[in-house]
Amino acid sequence: MNKKIFSIIIFLVVILVSSSVFLLFKKNVGGFDSLFVSQGDCTPFNLFVAKGVEEFSAKITWKTKGKCMGFVQYGLNRDSLDKVGLDFISGYRSQDHEVLIEKLLTKERYYYLINSNGQGYGNNGRPLELVLMNL
Repeated sequence: MNKKIFSIIIFLVVILVSSSVFLLFKKNVGGFDSLFVSQGDCTPFNLFVAKGVEEFSAKITWKTKGKCMGFVQYGLNRDSLDKVGLDFISGYRSQDHEVLIEKLLTKERYYYLINSNGQGYGNNGRPLELVLMNL
């Protein structure tokens, strides 16, 4: 009988631990992501756009309150942001983000969105604009 009770307890502990691990790594549980950063903590602020060190490049930087994953979607057409600039400098999750976009045409108008933890940020849902010669 003791062996049966022990087996049942072990089974329940395994189920409880498995469920807890699943919920810990499940995205958007109760308004928090997998590392318990509130979703509102990934809203970009202090956005700066400047010429990059290399010719024909632009550097886009921003901050978030929480440690978030970020990248920039951009393109020549407002409705088709078909290129991606990755935040290689800050690492996988960070509060300080920096994306370098290279091989830009000097007079061409580019459109971009900041993507922070899977959410696109621009100007009231519309992409922001960038012209390299105006920086």
